Amino acid sequence: MENKELSISLREIARSQKTPLCDEWYNDWKDDTSIDELLEKYIKGFDFAVKNDYPSLEFSRKVFDKADLHRHNIFLDENVNVENASNGYYVFLGNSSGKIIIDGFKAVTVYVRHDSSIDVRAFNGAMATVFYYDKSTGNTVNDEFSRIKSIVKNRT
Repeated sequence: MENKELSISLREIARSQKTPLCDEWYNDWKDDTSIDELLEKYIKGFDFAVKNDYPSLEFSRKVFDKADLHRHNIFLDENVNVENASNGYYVFLGNSSGKIIIDGFKAVTVYVRHDSSIDVRAFNGAMATVFYYDKSTGNTVNDEFSRIKSIVKNRT
């Protein structure tokens, strides 16, 4: 699917959800939105994505290239081991598994969805917030200088 077609398709699917995309986001969404901008929108609108299961796993598996997803720390149906996580967001979808290690003075937000299982470890002043959705699981380990907050949401 070419970029323009993908952008239009995602916008229209978002608008047709049970909780539709708001007018502000809909009107700002351009036909020629790049793949990187689309993935940034996904992260910024993660609550909307979870609430509406948007885009569906089936759709995502068909249209998104793993290299594009990886540029935004999004992993779909993969075994992933992140040894020295950077500040920012990490998203694990589908049947992903693995671990993420945060070392040093960094702050990371981890979203774990569907049937994924991710272990999060924080050391030497690192901070992480881990959100578990759907049937996802995981374990957390931190040293005395680090903090991990786990939040379980929207269990199915």
